[in-house]
Amino acid sequence: MANGFNDVGFLGDDLDSWRDSVHTEFPESFAIADRMNRIGMRMMREFHFDDPSEEQLLAVAAFYRSLQSFQSTILLAERGALAEARSLARLCCEAVILMGGLLKVEGTIEKLHEDHAKHCLSLANAMIHMNRDGNTGVNLAPFEQEVTKVMAKYPNRPHSIVWSSLAVQAGLAKLYELAYRFPSGDGAHMTLGALHRHYKEEDGVTQTIFHPDRSDLQSTLLSANASLVHLLGLAHEFMGMDEYEAEMRDLLLQWAVSRNELGLQ
Repeated sequence: MANGFNDVGFLGDDLDSWRDSVHTEFPESFAIADRMNRIGMRMMREFHFDDPSEEQLLAVAAFYRSLQSFQSTILLAERGALAEARSLARLCCEAVILMGGLLKVEGTIEKLHEDHAKHCLSLANAMIHMNRDGNTGVNLAPFEQEVTKVMAKYPNRPHSIVWSSLAVQAGLAKLYELAYRFPSGDGAHMTLGALHRHYKEEDGVTQTIFHPDRSDLQSTLLSANASLVHLLGLAHEFMGMDEYEAEMRDLLLQWAVSRNELGLQ
C-alpha cells in the first residue's frame, strides 16, 4: 500500500527531503532548538523539592507540558504542517506563562482553580441542558451537584485566566505578543488567516492547496524557540537549577546569535 504524501498526506513516509531542506534553510534555529530540548530533558529529571507546594508541583507539570508542546511543534514544522505547528507553539507559550505565574505571581494558583471551576460549571450545565432537551432519562443529580458546588464557592460565577494579564504580571508580556498572540490568528483558531493557507492565486485563478508549507516557518521557529529560552530560564532561576548557570549564560549568547536568522534583533 502506498504511503506517499499524495496517499496519506502529512502522515507520509516521503517527507525526509522536506525536513532536510528546512534544516538547511534555518540551521542555527534548529541547532539551538535541539540544544534547548536536550537541556530541558535533563532538567526534568533533576527537579527536586523537599516539601513541594502545590504551586511547585504544578510548575513542574507546566514545564513538562511546555517541553512536550515544543517537541511537537518542531516535529510538525519539520513536516510542513505549519498551522498545527503554530497551534502547539502557542500552547508551549501558554504553559510558560502559567509556569511563570505559579513561580512569580501571588494568587495564580487560585486563578487556576477558578479557571478549572469555570470549565466544570460549563460542562455540567451543558450536560444538564442536553439531557433535558433530549428527554434521555439520565440521572442529572451529579451534574446539578457540581453546579451547586461551584456556585457556592464562586457566587458571581468563576472566571477564566486572562493570559495577557498573567503574562504582564509574570514579566512575560513581550513573549505573549510574540509567541501567543501572533500564532493565534492563523494557527490556533479557525480564522480567515488560517483558511487562506489552503488557497493561492495563480494566473488570475484561485486554486486550493494541500501540501507542506514553509511560508511562516521563520516566525513559527521564533515563537517556539523564544518560549523555550524563557522556560529554561524560569527553571534555572526559580526551580533550583543552579548548576545550569554557566550553560544558561552560554545558551543566551547562542540565542542572541541564532535569533538573527529568524529576524529578531
